[in-house]
Amino acid sequence: MDCPGAVSVSASKAVLGFSKSIVVDISETAGLPDLIKNAYRTGGASIPIVIFTDPGVTQIFGRYDHPAMKSQKYGTIFKPARDGVAKAKKDGNFSGGGKPVVVIKVQGGKVQSWKSSAGTEIKAKLVAIEDEKTYLFVTEAGKRIRATAAQLDETSIAKARKLAGLK
Repeated sequence: MDCPGAVSVSASKAVLGFSKSIVVDISETAGLPDLIKNAYRTGGASIPIVIFTDPGVTQIFGRYDHPAMKSQKYGTIFKPARDGVAKAKKDGNFSGGGKPVVVIKVQGGKVQSWKSSAGTEIKAKLVAIEDEKTYLFVTEAGKRIRATAAQLDETSIAKARKLAGLK
């Protein structure tokens, strides 16, 4: 038997790179913003339902119910939502809850070694920092990587901030 709880935990882990997970008990739906209530109502009959929105709750980037997530191929399943978030940020249409996302682009960067807080090392080029807390990298193979400050070691954070001209 499939376990919706297991799917929601796995789904939450899959979206950490580009989103924050908020769990809402079904009894709390009346207190949700109208945009989220509508997405919940139209998201399907099976729970859990995963809804992607901006922090300002001004637009929905995707909604997925348990049957849609059953394969657990979240990279494929959530790709349209991830692409929508990326496009909205690039176009400046991503509401950060009242203030626009500040993106500091790093020009002329080169491929360097970066370490995670867990000690894992990657070779990539820093291309931007969003709101001084999300770091965007591109590997030599062209893969885009997003990391929060909590996911990077302090040396990598300091190096990235220096490259971006931040203190």
